[in-house]
Amino acid sequence: MQTHTALALTLACTTLGLATKAIAQTYDMTIDTQASHINADIHLDIDTTGTLIGAWNPDTNPESTRTKPGLFGSFGSTENVAVDVALGLGLAGQINTATAGSMRLTIDLNTNTLTLENFNANMLAGGPIVLPATLGFASESFRTRNPDSAYIGVPFEVPIGDLTISALNIIQTNNIALGALTEISTNHYDITIAAPGEITGSIDFLGSPLDIPPTPMPIVLTGELVLEGQSATFTSMYMINQSDSQNPGIVLPEFPLDIPTILPPGFTSHLLMNMTLDQIASSLIGDWTLAARGDQSTCPADFNNDGSVNTIDFVAYLNAWSAQDQNADFNSDGQINTIDFVAFLNAWVASC
Repeated sequence: MQTHTALALTLACTTLGLATKAIAQTYDMTIDTQASHINADIHLDIDTTGTLIGAWNPDTNPESTRTKPGLFGSFGSTENVAVDVALGLGLAGQINTATAGSMRLTIDLNTNTLTLENFNANMLAGGPIVLPATLGFASESFRTRNPDSAYIGVPFEVPIGDLTISALNIIQTNNIALGALTEISTNHYDITIAAPGEITGSIDFLGSPLDIPPTPMPIVLTGELVLEGQSATFTSMYMINQSDSQNPGIVLPEFPLDIPTILPPGFTSHLLMNMTLDQIASSLIGDWTLAARGDQSTCPADFNNDGSVNTIDFVAYLNAWSAQDQNADFNSDGQINTIDFVAFLNAWVASC
């Protein structure tokens, strides 16, 4: 132990003369759900292509609809032939719901900079969004039996009820983003920071759950940061103007679809759809209010937890290390040795 102490004293002689260093302050922030919300207009268009066929089955559903392409010619009593079709699902409405999530801010008052890490936000903390949906239908001309009808190959639209957005999340896609810090009064700062991110989500499409492919979306935080003791609060408003288009090419599970008859009207045809998801186009335009609060994270090199890293911390750790105090086990390996001292010294020099 004397050898260890001699080494420590030697290192101390080279470091105790260094000036006190104000450390970068790191805050683990939690988004305030009560004060954070998004108010935006959303548009979503989903285009699919594939085939339709009557729900008729000679054994299990003999009274249901049968289909056949074309408007003329024979139509046998057991014919049920697939028809080429394209479906376009469109929805539009307003999102007004709470936001939850977290992020980490590190503030360096010496350089007037800050960094953003691990930003994630649940945009639907207030619950799922239900929006009215319209189905655009385009196919080659075809006929049906049970009911007897003809569908001329002219596109038409029908309302199909509501579509549910069950998840909508924004996450940061890089490790750390750098921003600027401007003091406006004591402990009050304007901040501006931008980070690459992506928005993901899930919807229910005609009874089938469907993930919205990850879509790039910048995370822009501009607002006011207030420091008070060991805590920080942040408020921001961000104008959203996001649009994107994806071509996933996903084969959807077969699903039933009832459509009204055209010639003559007044009846309902029962069909089975076998479709491929060709394109998803989306837009989100509105504003996003964000409020977050957090407490300062502990810096291991701030050994006495006074908010700064200086020679007092060095001496305090040296005393604990020399006394084999369990708090001196800096790497938490169950032993107190030179490795711990070097690890502490590295953290102390780096100010965390």
